[in-house]
Amino acid sequence: MKNIITNFCLLILTGCSGQQNSSINSPVLAKVNGDEISAYTLQNELKASQQNADDRAVAKKVFAGLVDRQLLVQEALKLDLERAPEVIQAIESAKAKIYAQAYLSKKIAKLSSASESEINQYIESHPDKFGHRKVFKMQDVVFANDQSLLDLPSIEKEVLTLTELKTILSTKGITFETGDSQLFTDRLPDNVLNKIKPMKKGDLLFLHSNNNIIVKSIEDIVEQPMPEKSAHLFASRLLNQQKQQEFVAQEIARLKALATIDVLDPELNEQSQVVNH
Repeated sequence: MKNIITNFCLLILTGCSGQQNSSINSPVLAKVNGDEISAYTLQNELKASQQNADDRAVAKKVFAGLVDRQLLVQEALKLDLERAPEVIQAIESAKAKIYAQAYLSKKIAKLSSASESEINQYIESHPDKFGHRKVFKMQDVVFANDQSLLDLPSIEKEVLTLTELKTILSTKGITFETGDSQLFTDRLPDNVLNKIKPMKKGDLLFLHSNNNIIVKSIEDIVEQPMPEKSAHLFASRLLNQQKQQEFVAQEIARLKALATIDVLDPELNEQSQVVNH
């Protein structure tokens, strides 16, 4: 029910009603009981879905979804659901997120892109991601982290091969799955990269994923430098993302310093990091 309400509210806010679309100078693609669906709305939906907007099949599917949603919106409005407290609250929450994102997007658009010297310096200072990028070819074992049956810290210290691990799991009646995978050093977060860099063939890598444990045995390590053009684009994207993240953190810190924030719940006040004035 929560997801339905959220989608309904976002639909209203993004302008799927005939009145809102009429104010946009955009071709009308369809009318659903008189309410217009414009090309502008379809373009926004395609952009939000992060799918290939040039794929006609994708566009048709998204458009069909807009028609379906408009029918549901019309039925909801007949029942006066826009006045329901949970809907009003969800709309206010959605509006707040949209306003905050719009503000940040406007500010971020003014940031300068990474320079050529910054990009080159980044590539040179991160050889594991570029010039000396490696591919780790793995054999995997995946199983549930049942703490009542497994002493995982001891297993990580003492088990040296996947064969030993499988034997332990089988003895304790724990089911597991096996498979193959590859890890590219340019795609790894720093915490995983720092763990895997000093490893060699035959070593085991233990990773925690939600309630599962993934154990990877390194079968082969192949150096595969990133092509120069790809390296430039990748480094540029990473640097620009980093600049944006730093700006957001600085902007929020600036606004907090100017604001009066009174946290009335004592427990939340202890846990929060906001600055009270």
